[in-house]
Amino acid sequence: MPYRPSNARQSRDSSAYDLQTRYANTLDYHSPSSPPPPPRSPSSSHPAFLRDQQSHARYSSADLYALDHGTGRAEEGMLMREEERGGTHSSDEEEDGAGFASYGDFEAAGKRKSSVHLGGQRQSFRPGMVSHPSGFSTRSTFDSTYPKPPASASTSKFPTTPASELVDAPILSRADWTPGEAMREKDARDAEKKREKRERVVGDVKAAGRGVGGWVRRNWKWLVPLVVFLGVAAILLCYFLIPRTPTITFNSPKIPDPALTSDDPSPYVSSADPTGFSFGANLTLAIDSSASYLPVHYRSFAITVRLQETDGIVATQKWDAGEIKVQPKRVTSYQFPIQFYGNYSSSSNPTYQIMRSSCAHLYPTTDRAPLNLTVTVSSEITGVVGTKERTARLDAVECPVQWSGTAA
Repeated sequence: MPYRPSNARQSRDSSAYDLQTRYANTLDYHSPSSPPPPPRSPSSSHPAFLRDQQSHARYSSADLYALDHGTGRAEEGMLMREEERGGTHSSDEEEDGAGFASYGDFEAAGKRKSSVHLGGQRQSFRPGMVSHPSGFSTRSTFDSTYPKPPASASTSKFPTTPASELVDAPILSRADWTPGEAMREKDARDAEKKREKRERVVGDVKAAGRGVGGWVRRNWKWLVPLVVFLGVAAILLCYFLIPRTPTITFNSPKIPDPALTSDDPSPYVSSADPTGFSFGANLTLAIDSSASYLPVHYRSFAITVRLQETDGIVATQKWDAGEIKVQPKRVTSYQFPIQFYGNYSSSSNPTYQIMRSSCAHLYPTTDRAPLNLTVTVSSEITGVVGTKERTARLDAVECPVQWSGTAA
Protein backbone atom coordinates (compact mmCIF):
# COMPACT_ATOMS: atom_id res chain seq x y z
CA MET A 1 0.00 0.00 0.00
CA PRO A 2 1.25 3.57 -0.46
CA TYR A 3 3.44 4.97 2.30
CA ARG A 4 1.98 7.95 4.09
CA PRO A 5 1.98 8.91 7.79
CA SER A 6 -1.54 9.16 9.15
CA ASN A 7 -1.03 12.12 11.46
CA ALA A 8 0.68 14.53 9.06
CA ARG A 9 -1.44 17.06 7.19
CA GLN A 10 0.09 18.04 3.85
CA SER A 11 -1.09 20.66 1.40
CA ARG A 12 -1.31 19.68 -2.21
CA ASP A 13 0.68 22.67 -3.32
CA SER A 14 3.60 21.82 -0.98
CA SER A 15 6.84 20.26 -2.21
CA ALA A 16 6.68 17.63 0.56
CA TYR A 17 3.31 16.41 -0.66
CA ASP A 18 4.60 16.25 -4.21
CA LEU A 19 7.73 14.33 -3.19
CA GLN A 20 5.73 12.00 -0.97
CA THR A 21 3.22 11.19 -3.72
CA ARG A 22 5.92 10.51 -6.27
CA TYR A 23 7.88 8.31 -3.86
CA ALA A 24 4.75 6.33 -2.96
CA ASN A 25 4.00 5.73 -6.65
CA THR A 26 7.55 4.55 -7.11
CA LEU A 27 7.29 2.04 -4.23
CA ASP A 28 3.97 0.59 -5.47
CA TYR A 29 5.79 -1.96 -7.59
CA HIS A 30 6.67 -3.91 -4.42
CA SER A 31 3.01 -4.85 -4.04
CA PRO A 32 2.18 -8.08 -5.90
CA SER A 33 -1.21 -6.67 -6.94
CA SER A 34 0.14 -3.67 -8.86
CA PRO A 35 2.52 -3.76 -11.88
CA PRO A 36 5.73 -1.74 -11.79
CA PRO A 37 5.36 1.83 -13.13
CA PRO A 38 6.68 2.65 -16.62
CA PRO A 39 10.05 4.37 -16.73
CA ARG A 40 10.00 8.12 -17.08
CA SER A 41 11.78 9.81 -19.90
CA PRO A 42 14.34 12.50 -19.22
CA SER A 43 12.04 14.97 -20.94
CA SER A 44 9.19 14.41 -18.47
CA SER A 45 7.51 17.23 -16.55
CA HIS A 46 9.63 16.49 -13.48
CA PRO A 47 13.29 16.40 -14.58
CA ALA A 48 14.51 16.64 -10.94
CA PHE A 49 12.70 13.46 -9.84
CA LEU A 50 15.59 11.15 -10.78
CA ARG A 51 18.02 13.24 -8.81
CA ASP A 52 15.67 13.22 -5.80
CA GLN A 53 15.17 9.48 -6.13
CA GLN A 54 18.93 8.88 -6.32
CA SER A 55 19.59 11.10 -3.32
CA HIS A 56 16.93 9.31 -1.26
CA ALA A 57 17.68 5.76 -2.43
CA ARG A 58 20.03 5.00 0.43
CA TYR A 59 17.43 5.90 3.07
CA SER A 60 14.59 3.80 4.38
CA SER A 61 10.96 4.82 4.57
CA ALA A 62 11.44 5.90 8.18
CA ASP A 63 14.34 8.19 7.17
CA LEU A 64 12.29 9.77 4.40
CA TYR A 65 9.49 10.40 6.85
CA ALA A 66 11.95 12.06 9.20
CA LEU A 67 13.26 14.30 6.40
CA ASP A 68 9.80 15.39 5.28
CA HIS A 69 8.04 15.39 8.62
CA GLY A 70 9.52 18.70 9.69
CA THR A 71 8.06 20.57 6.77
CA GLY A 72 4.70 18.95 7.39
CA ARG A 73 4.73 20.07 11.01
CA ALA A 74 5.56 23.64 10.01
CA GLU A 75 2.73 23.68 7.52
CA GLU A 76 0.43 22.10 10.10
CA GLY A 77 1.18 24.93 12.49
CA MET A 78 0.48 27.51 9.85
CA LEU A 79 -2.85 25.86 8.97
CA MET A 80 -3.86 25.70 12.62
CA ARG A 81 -3.12 29.40 13.08
CA GLU A 82 -5.18 30.18 10.00
CA GLU A 83 -8.10 28.13 11.37
CA GLU A 84 -7.89 29.96 14.70
CA ARG A 85 -7.95 33.39 13.02
CA GLY A 86 -10.96 32.74 10.84
CA GLY A 87 -10.72 29.25 9.66
CA THR A 88 -10.04 28.11 6.12
CA HIS A 89 -11.45 24.74 5.37
CA SER A 90 -8.95 22.58 3.52
CA SER A 91 -10.26 20.35 0.80
CA ASP A 92 -7.48 17.81 1.47
CA GLU A 93 -9.64 15.79 3.84
CA GLU A 94 -12.45 15.43 1.34
CA GLU A 95 -10.12 14.53 -1.53
CA ASP A 96 -8.10 11.95 0.42
CA GLY A 97 -11.14 9.85 1.18
CA ALA A 98 -12.29 7.98 4.29
CA GLY A 99 -9.04 6.08 4.71
CA PHE A 100 -7.02 9.10 5.82
CA ALA A 101 -7.38 11.27 8.87
CA SER A 102 -5.77 14.45 10.11
CA TYR A 103 -4.52 15.63 13.45
CA GLY A 104 -7.57 17.80 13.99
CA ASP A 105 -9.92 14.82 13.72
CA PHE A 106 -8.45 13.15 16.79
CA GLU A 107 -7.50 16.14 18.90
CA ALA A 108 -10.41 18.47 18.38
CA ALA A 109 -10.68 19.37 22.07
CA GLY A 110 -7.10 20.50 22.55
CA LYS A 111 -5.23 21.53 19.40
CA ARG A 112 -1.49 21.88 19.50
CA LYS A 113 -0.20 25.33 18.78
CA SER A 114 3.13 25.73 17.10
CA SER A 115 5.67 27.87 18.84
CA VAL A 116 7.47 28.69 15.62
CA HIS A 117 6.48 32.27 14.67
CA LEU A 118 7.87 32.58 11.21
CA GLY A 119 5.12 34.65 9.62
CA GLY A 120 4.14 32.08 7.04
CA GLN A 121 7.74 31.21 6.11
CA ARG A 122 8.37 27.53 5.54
CA GLN A 123 11.17 25.83 7.46
CA SER A 124 12.54 22.35 6.85
CA PHE A 125 13.74 20.52 10.01
CA ARG A 126 16.49 18.04 9.39
CA PRO A 127 16.53 15.04 11.75
CA GLY A 128 19.29 14.80 14.31
CA MET A 129 20.76 11.61 12.81
CA VAL A 130 19.99 9.68 9.65
CA SER A 131 21.72 6.35 9.29
CA HIS A 132 21.98 3.79 6.57
CA PRO A 133 18.86 1.63 6.01
CA SER A 134 20.84 -1.47 7.04
CA GLY A 135 20.96 -0.18 10.62
CA PHE A 136 17.17 -0.14 10.94
CA SER A 137 14.52 -2.82 11.04
CA THR A 138 12.43 -3.44 7.93
CA ARG A 139 9.30 -3.15 10.07
CA SER A 140 7.26 -0.04 9.41
CA THR A 141 7.63 2.74 11.96
CA PHE A 142 3.88 3.08 12.27
CA ASP A 143 3.14 -0.59 12.91
CA SER A 144 0.81 -0.73 15.96
CA THR A 145 2.13 -4.18 16.94
CA TYR A 146 5.73 -3.00 17.22
CA PRO A 147 6.76 -3.09 20.92
CA LYS A 148 7.63 0.10 22.68
CA PRO A 149 11.30 0.62 23.54
CA PRO A 150 12.23 -0.19 27.16
CA ALA A 151 12.56 2.57 29.68
CA SER A 152 15.99 4.06 30.10
CA ALA A 153 18.18 3.06 33.01
CA SER A 154 17.82 6.48 34.56
CA THR A 155 14.03 6.19 34.83
CA SER A 156 13.82 2.50 35.81
CA LYS A 157 16.69 2.35 38.29
CA PHE A 158 16.23 5.72 39.96
CA PRO A 159 12.50 6.56 40.03
CA THR A 160 11.66 10.13 40.89
CA THR A 161 9.37 11.01 43.76
CA PRO A 162 6.15 12.79 42.78
CA ALA A 163 5.98 16.37 43.92
CA SER A 164 2.72 15.65 45.74
CA GLU A 165 4.54 13.29 48.11
CA LEU A 166 7.28 15.73 49.09
CA VAL A 167 7.00 17.56 52.41
CA ASP A 168 8.44 20.99 53.07
CA ALA A 169 10.01 21.21 56.55
CA PRO A 170 11.31 24.49 57.95
CA ILE A 171 14.82 24.74 59.37
CA LEU A 172 14.70 24.66 63.18
CA SER A 173 16.55 27.25 65.21
CA ARG A 174 18.15 26.72 68.61
CA ALA A 175 14.98 28.08 70.21
CA ASP A 176 12.89 25.30 68.65
CA TRP A 177 14.78 22.35 70.17
CA THR A 178 16.87 21.47 73.21
CA PRO A 179 19.95 19.22 73.52
CA GLY A 180 18.96 15.61 74.13
CA GLU A 181 15.39 16.10 72.91
CA ALA A 182 15.68 13.34 70.29
CA MET A 183 17.05 10.88 72.84
CA ARG A 184 14.31 11.75 75.32
CA GLU A 185 11.68 11.22 72.66
CA LYS A 186 13.26 7.87 71.77
CA ASP A 187 13.27 6.83 75.44
CA ALA A 188 9.64 7.87 75.73
CA ARG A 189 8.71 5.81 72.68
CA ASP A 190 10.62 2.79 74.03
CA ALA A 191 8.92 3.15 77.41
CA GLU A 192 5.54 3.34 75.70
CA LYS A 193 6.31 0.18 73.71
CA LYS A 194 7.36 -1.66 76.88
CA ARG A 195 4.23 -0.50 78.67
CA GLU A 196 2.03 -1.69 75.82
CA LYS A 197 3.84 -5.04 75.74
CA ARG A 198 3.48 -5.40 79.52
CA GLU A 199 -0.21 -4.57 79.35
CA ARG A 200 -0.64 -7.05 76.52
CA VAL A 201 1.06 -9.81 78.50
CA VAL A 202 -1.00 -9.00 81.59
CA GLY A 203 -4.14 -9.07 79.49
CA ASP A 204 -3.20 -12.45 78.02
CA VAL A 205 -2.53 -13.86 81.48
CA LYS A 206 -5.83 -12.55 82.81
CA ALA A 207 -7.66 -13.93 79.80
CA ALA A 208 -6.02 -17.33 80.32
CA GLY A 209 -6.92 -17.20 84.01
CA ARG A 210 -10.52 -16.42 83.20
CA GLY A 211 -10.56 -19.31 80.75
CA VAL A 212 -9.10 -21.74 83.29
CA GLY A 213 -11.47 -20.49 85.97
CA GLY A 214 -14.46 -21.04 83.75
CA TRP A 215 -13.25 -24.52 82.87
CA VAL A 216 -12.80 -25.38 86.57
CA ARG A 217 -16.26 -24.08 87.44
CA ARG A 218 -17.75 -26.27 84.75
CA ASN A 219 -15.84 -29.43 85.75
CA TRP A 220 -15.43 -29.11 89.54
CA LYS A 221 -17.46 -32.23 90.27
CA TRP A 222 -14.78 -34.57 88.96
CA LEU A 223 -11.79 -32.25 89.48
CA VAL A 224 -12.11 -32.21 93.28
CA PRO A 225 -11.90 -36.02 93.69
CA LEU A 226 -9.00 -36.11 91.23
CA VAL A 227 -7.06 -33.47 93.16
CA VAL A 228 -7.67 -35.29 96.45
CA PHE A 229 -6.48 -38.58 94.98
CA LEU A 230 -3.35 -37.01 93.51
CA GLY A 231 -2.57 -35.30 96.82
CA VAL A 232 -2.82 -38.55 98.78
CA ALA A 233 -0.67 -40.33 96.20
CA ALA A 234 1.98 -37.61 96.41
CA ILE A 235 2.07 -37.84 100.21
CA LEU A 236 2.50 -41.60 100.11
CA LEU A 237 5.25 -41.38 97.53
CA CYS A 238 7.11 -38.80 99.59
CA TYR A 239 6.75 -40.90 102.71
CA PHE A 240 8.22 -43.99 101.12
CA LEU A 241 10.64 -42.53 98.60
CA ILE A 242 12.25 -39.63 100.45
CA PRO A 243 15.06 -40.94 102.67
CA ARG A 244 15.10 -40.11 106.39
CA THR A 245 18.15 -38.74 108.08
CA PRO A 246 19.67 -41.53 110.22
CA THR A 247 20.48 -41.02 113.88
CA ILE A 248 23.80 -41.79 115.60
CA THR A 249 24.18 -43.52 118.91
CA PHE A 250 26.67 -45.23 121.16
CA ASN A 251 24.02 -47.31 122.89
CA SER A 252 23.95 -50.27 120.59
CA PRO A 253 25.09 -53.87 120.91
CA LYS A 254 27.09 -53.31 117.75
CA ILE A 255 29.25 -50.69 119.46
CA PRO A 256 32.46 -52.17 120.92
CA ASP A 257 33.78 -51.17 124.33
CA PRO A 258 35.60 -48.85 124.37
CA ALA A 259 34.17 -46.88 121.46
CA LEU A 260 37.31 -44.71 121.25
CA THR A 261 40.56 -46.49 120.45
CA SER A 262 43.97 -45.54 119.08
CA ASP A 263 47.06 -47.23 117.67
CA ASP A 264 49.17 -44.08 117.37
CA PRO A 265 52.67 -45.02 118.64
CA SER A 266 53.87 -41.46 119.24
CA PRO A 267 51.26 -39.02 120.45
CA TYR A 268 52.44 -35.42 120.75
CA VAL A 269 51.97 -32.98 123.65
CA SER A 270 53.76 -29.76 124.60
CA SER A 271 53.56 -27.70 127.77
CA ALA A 272 55.64 -24.73 126.61
CA ASP A 273 53.74 -21.72 125.41
CA PRO A 274 52.22 -21.94 122.87
CA THR A 275 51.01 -25.36 123.84
CA GLY A 276 49.30 -28.13 121.88
CA PHE A 277 48.66 -31.83 121.42
CA SER A 278 48.01 -34.23 118.55
CA PHE A 279 47.28 -37.96 118.11
CA GLY A 280 45.23 -40.25 115.90
CA ALA A 281 42.25 -42.37 117.08
CA ASN A 282 39.31 -44.45 115.86
CA LEU A 283 35.72 -43.62 116.83
CA THR A 284 33.00 -46.25 116.40
CA LEU A 285 29.44 -44.98 115.83
CA ALA A 286 26.13 -46.74 115.29
CA ILE A 287 24.09 -45.20 112.43
CA ASP A 288 20.41 -46.03 112.75
CA SER A 289 18.45 -45.87 109.45
CA SER A 290 15.45 -47.88 110.64
CA ALA A 291 13.00 -45.12 109.63
CA SER A 292 14.19 -44.96 106.03
CA TYR A 293 12.73 -47.06 103.20
CA LEU A 294 15.52 -46.24 100.77
CA PRO A 295 19.31 -46.47 101.06
CA VAL A 296 20.91 -43.34 102.44
CA HIS A 297 23.66 -41.83 100.31
CA TYR A 298 25.74 -39.17 102.03
CA ARG A 299 27.02 -36.33 99.92
CA SER A 300 29.10 -35.12 102.87
CA PHE A 301 29.78 -36.53 106.33
CA ALA A 302 31.65 -34.57 109.01
CA ILE A 303 32.40 -35.53 112.65
CA THR A 304 33.20 -32.96 115.33
CA VAL A 305 34.27 -33.99 118.87
CA ARG A 306 34.00 -31.53 121.78
CA LEU A 307 34.70 -31.65 125.50
CA GLN A 308 31.52 -31.49 127.50
CA GLU A 309 33.12 -29.41 130.25
CA THR A 310 34.44 -26.58 128.04
CA ASP A 311 32.70 -27.19 124.69
CA GLY A 312 36.13 -26.89 123.12
CA ILE A 313 36.77 -28.76 119.87
CA VAL A 314 39.39 -31.50 120.25
CA ALA A 315 38.87 -33.53 117.00
CA THR A 316 37.38 -33.13 113.50
CA GLN A 317 37.17 -35.23 110.33
CA LYS A 318 35.26 -34.96 107.03
CA TRP A 319 34.38 -37.35 104.19
CA ASP A 320 33.13 -36.48 100.70
CA ALA A 321 30.27 -37.82 98.58
CA GLY A 322 30.15 -41.53 97.83
CA GLU A 323 32.39 -42.61 100.69
CA ILE A 324 29.60 -43.45 103.16
CA LYS A 325 26.38 -45.33 102.38
CA VAL A 326 23.84 -46.77 104.84
CA GLN A 327 21.34 -49.53 104.08
CA PRO A 328 17.67 -48.87 104.98
CA LYS A 329 15.73 -50.35 107.92
CA ARG A 330 18.79 -51.32 109.95
CA VAL A 331 21.46 -50.15 112.42
CA THR A 332 24.97 -50.08 111.02
CA SER A 333 28.19 -49.53 113.00
CA TYR A 334 31.02 -47.61 111.40
CA GLN A 335 34.54 -47.02 112.66
CA PHE A 336 35.75 -43.58 111.64
CA PRO A 337 39.42 -42.58 111.84
CA ILE A 338 39.70 -39.11 113.36
CA GLN A 339 42.51 -36.82 114.40
CA PHE A 340 42.68 -35.23 117.86
CA TYR A 341 44.58 -31.97 117.91
CA GLY A 342 44.67 -28.63 119.66
CA ASN A 343 46.82 -25.46 119.63
CA TYR A 344 46.58 -22.95 122.45
CA SER A 345 48.40 -19.77 123.28
CA SER A 346 48.75 -20.60 126.97
CA SER A 347 49.10 -23.74 129.05
CA SER A 348 46.39 -22.39 131.35
CA ASN A 349 43.70 -23.07 128.73
CA PRO A 350 41.06 -25.32 130.39
CA THR A 351 40.61 -27.56 127.33
CA TYR A 352 44.37 -28.14 127.17
CA GLN A 353 44.63 -28.87 130.88
CA ILE A 354 41.81 -31.49 130.72
CA MET A 355 43.38 -33.24 127.73
CA ARG A 356 46.86 -33.19 129.32
CA SER A 357 45.69 -34.70 132.63
CA SER A 358 43.34 -37.28 131.03
CA CYS A 359 46.05 -38.59 128.68
CA ALA A 360 49.02 -38.36 131.07
CA HIS A 361 51.67 -41.05 131.16
CA LEU A 362 50.54 -44.02 133.20
CA TYR A 363 52.52 -44.77 136.28
CA PRO A 364 51.55 -47.25 138.96
CA THR A 365 50.37 -44.46 141.16
CA THR A 366 48.78 -42.36 138.37
CA ASP A 367 45.04 -41.78 138.48
CA ARG A 368 43.72 -40.25 135.19
CA ALA A 369 40.31 -38.63 134.86
CA PRO A 370 38.06 -39.98 132.03
CA LEU A 371 36.98 -37.90 129.03
CA ASN A 372 33.39 -36.73 128.57
CA LEU A 373 32.85 -36.11 124.87
CA THR A 374 30.06 -34.85 122.62
CA VAL A 375 30.06 -36.17 119.05
CA THR A 376 28.22 -34.19 116.34
CA VAL A 377 27.66 -35.53 112.83
CA SER A 378 26.85 -32.93 110.12
CA SER A 379 25.72 -34.54 106.89
CA GLU A 380 24.12 -33.83 103.53
CA ILE A 381 21.96 -36.64 102.12
CA THR A 382 20.90 -37.19 98.52
CA GLY A 383 17.17 -36.46 98.27
CA VAL A 384 17.08 -34.33 101.43
CA VAL A 385 17.36 -30.55 101.29
CA GLY A 386 19.86 -28.84 103.57
CA THR A 387 22.43 -29.98 106.12
CA LYS A 388 21.29 -32.23 108.94
CA GLU A 389 23.00 -32.60 112.31
CA ARG A 390 22.85 -35.48 114.79
CA THR A 391 24.51 -35.45 118.23
CA ALA A 392 25.48 -38.23 120.65
CA ARG A 393 27.21 -38.16 124.05
CA LEU A 394 30.15 -40.38 124.95
CA ASP A 395 30.59 -40.23 128.72
CA ALA A 396 33.50 -41.43 130.89
CA VAL A 397 35.62 -42.75 128.06
CA GLU A 398 39.25 -43.61 128.73
CA CYS A 399 41.87 -41.62 126.83
CA PRO A 400 43.20 -43.99 124.17
CA VAL A 401 46.81 -42.67 124.39
CA GLN A 402 49.35 -41.61 127.03
CA TRP A 403 52.01 -39.01 126.79
CA SER A 404 55.60 -40.08 126.97
CA GLY A 405 57.30 -39.95 130.35
CA THR A 406 59.74 -37.30 129.11
CA ALA A 407 57.04 -35.01 127.78
CA ALA A 408 57.65 -31.55 129.15
